Amino acid sequence: MDKNTLAQKLAALSSGEDSFANGLRVISDGVEPTILSAILSEVDMTVLPRKLTFKMAESEITLVAGGRRLRGLVKASKDIKGVIGVLGKPLSRDDTELLDGLRGILDQFTAAAGQLTVDSAEPDAMGGQTDAGVTAAALAEFWTVDLNTAPKSALQQFLRDCGEIADAWVAMSDTTETTYHGDGIKLDALKKAVSEQWGTFSASVDQLTGESGIIALNNALGESGSIAIVKSLGEAAIVCYPPEKMDKIHETWLTSKL
Repeated sequence: MDKNTLAQKLAALSSGEDSFANGLRVISDGVEPTILSAILSEVDMTVLPRKLTFKMAESEITLVAGGRRLRGLVKASKDIKGVIGVLGKPLSRDDTELLDGLRGILDQFTAAAGQLTVDSAEPDAMGGQTDAGVTAAALAEFWTVDLNTAPKSALQQFLRDCGEIADAWVAMSDTTETTYHGDGIKLDALKKAVSEQWGTFSASVDQLTGESGIIALNNALGESGSIAIVKSLGEAAIVCYPPEKMDKIHETWLTSKL
């Protein structure tokens, strides 16, 4: 393992940025990192043989990994098609047909990107030797996936921690939109609010809290919901949420590092 890779893994292990939903560790909010990158990064961090169950909305897949290698698919929810030719078959770098088949299954799983959680358990299949399977790095190269994701800022982590509390959000660096997440109608309403009123929202935060802070506007989007405007060290976000979840948004803010 080269020094850069080792440094990245040590940083990930010591970051203390894990968040949880229903007792399961959240590894992606559906945007950052991308779902496929999050799955491969989890494989890359798995040294001892483990069964990794990834869940997103009503879909789930279970993979066996170990030795920083992906060994195969052992379970998939019924909404995912075409698993028969892949299920239970040990992966090999030379078997490109099998790798393409697994990528097709993962593409189905990642199609409706949302909050992704992972559960790790003892494997009951494909345990075997540590050199079995295909390394996460090799899969990333074969599938053209970027594993070198930048560390999350405190604001990005806050947005991840909001999880299912938030219906949609738009994040910005200074005044430039960087990422967004959420359902179509509420995200559209949020983007319109950013386009038409961001200057006013931003100035209100500055006036009330200074460079870093949060203000909440109840029912600011009418039927689409309430919004919270968050600013921190050159970054900002506007979050849409149901009015009854205002206390949860504030609780998430108070426990964040912002």
